[in-house]
Amino acid sequence: MSEQHNQHNNQENDDYTFLREKITERPINRRKVIRQSLLTIALAVTFALLACFVFFFLEKGAIRGYSNEQEAAKKISLTLQETTEEIMPEDMIKDEDEENKDVPNTNAEDGATAIADAIAAYDPDIDDYQGIYNKMKVLSRDTSKSLVTVTAIQDKTSWLNSSIENRTKTTGVILEDNETDLLILCDAKVIHNASDIIVTFCNSKECSATVLANDSYTNFAILSIPLSDLNEATVEAIAYASFGNSATSCKPGDVVIAVGDPLGYGTSVGYGIISATDIEINETDRNFSLITTDIYGSQSGNGVLINKSGKIIGIISQKYNRKESANLISAIGITELNSLIEDLCNGVVNPHMGVCVTNVTSIAKQHYNIPAGAYITEIKLDSPAMTSGIHKGDVITAINDAVVTSVSDYQNELQSFKPGDVIVVTVMRPNGDAYMDINIKVTLSE
Repeated sequence: MSEQHNQHNNQENDDYTFLREKITERPINRRKVIRQSLLTIALAVTFALLACFVFFFLEKGAIRGYSNEQEAAKKISLTLQETTEEIMPEDMIKDEDEENKDVPNTNAEDGATAIADAIAAYDPDIDDYQGIYNKMKVLSRDTSKSLVTVTAIQDKTSWLNSSIENRTKTTGVILEDNETDLLILCDAKVIHNASDIIVTFCNSKECSATVLANDSYTNFAILSIPLSDLNEATVEAIAYASFGNSATSCKPGDVVIAVGDPLGYGTSVGYGIISATDIEINETDRNFSLITTDIYGSQSGNGVLINKSGKIIGIISQKYNRKESANLISAIGITELNSLIEDLCNGVVNPHMGVCVTNVTSIAKQHYNIPAGAYITEIKLDSPAMTSGIHKGDVITAINDAVVTSVSDYQNELQSFKPGDVIVVTVMRPNGDAYMDINIKVTLSE
């Protein structure tokens, strides 16, 4: 029995002998390890050299110089074209002999009389009248190529907690491109808090736009659209806006055309004349000129005003109209807007002091002894001017020792600084029957 038990134990031990076997490690392939290590080291050295190369050229300006050249090429500059002077009948008389042009032309008076008689004898008909409007129609059609419809989409929630999509529209002006994006001027209030902005071109092509810059004081904004989003048909259909000099070429009685949406309910056009050009608009730290017309439109009308040469001379804005002329089309003169538009396009942040100023008239100087300078008519709440202690009725006569005798001087001096700069503003403040000098430090804001 004992022998059988021993045999049984020996058999069990033989069955589990594999558990006592020694497991040996696989031999290392040294050549393979060395090869992989050398490859890793080579890749690390290559990456380090490449990083040093890029860093070196960025610091030394090889790449930075190229970037600066690209940025310089993107700067936007708007040109204001002068209107060609009208040719009078007497100017149409030409000397027969150019060599004798210094010799008095005894027939000039007779020629002018003949032209005047011919004009008086001409009997115009309805076709002549229609012909004039046909020419104006061509001008408005050409201008419309540089205009777009800007649609701002705003998502709102009703009192029933349901989503409502609100759409507001305005007219935009195609300004220029900066080699990567198309830039468009529009009303900043319309696109305020918009979740999406859609721009519709004259060929009905729609593109999404983003806000590049805006000025909350004047309510103008610049939209940008990547040039890559425009197809070839759209590029051929559109045109860049052409601007005229509203300060020198606009006179009461001149023919003008309102293009865009002057009637307030879609694409429309209106014809008329300029009624006034000497109305001053006092905005915060900037003054503009208002061009009024006899064109009947909507109080919510928008678009542009063009002259008989097809040049844009103003951006339609109805908010400055008086109550008795609320429906007559008015526009802000483009000359005064020019620098603001350029700054917005080029990313220049303008400094603000927060005052509305006007020129001191000769009558005010003579009868009220008000000194020459920029007279403060209003101070914006919580503005740098208010927090610094400047008062309504003060007259700005200098900024950092630079003499200020007019609104133009004030604007030019202010724009030479940047937000955050501390300036010394010299004001003349009423003190009984006289004025006293006060120097006030002001920290400019955006």
